[in-house]
Amino acid sequence: MKPFADDVWRDADDSLRAAIRAQWQANAAATGGHPWQPPDWVIAYPEIETDPLRGIPLPPFRWEPERRARIRAELDAYYAKLYGLTRKQLRYILDPADLTPAELEDLLDPHEEVADPLEPQGYAERTGKSDFPSETFRVLKDKELHEYGEYRTRRLILESWAQLEADGI
Repeated sequence: MKPFADDVWRDADDSLRAAIRAQWQANAAATGGHPWQPPDWVIAYPEIETDPLRGIPLPPFRWEPERRARIRAELDAYYAKLYGLTRKQLRYILDPADLTPAELEDLLDPHEEVADPLEPQGYAERTGKSDFPSETFRVLKDKELHEYGEYRTRRLILESWAQLEADGI
């Protein structure tokens, strides 16, 4: 990624560089950032620029799993909007058992019986009563239930969807 970042930086005009720097600063603020400390073996790869005057002067983003999960969820919600999905259709994709029998009758009708799909007890009741024959992301859901005690991806995507709605998107 570093050679690609260097190429983008070298070819960027001032406004793109400012946008890259602003995004880097936002990420550093959210994650605590870290310095660019290339490993010793980097000398074996001349395409990896270590001189900040010739390449991008910013270190790579710090790996932060929680932040990455939220960013992925924001992208998923945004793509769902771009594809023209309704929240009900997005809920169906994430977990068909989340929809009530009446909601399942017509997926193209945007009407939802469920006012707040993020309310944990209501979600548990709906999925507990459901006899829907399959799940879209069963392995992911099972893994997250074990690891986080909830289907975290679903929650993050629906929270991101709500934020897009609040922002008028």
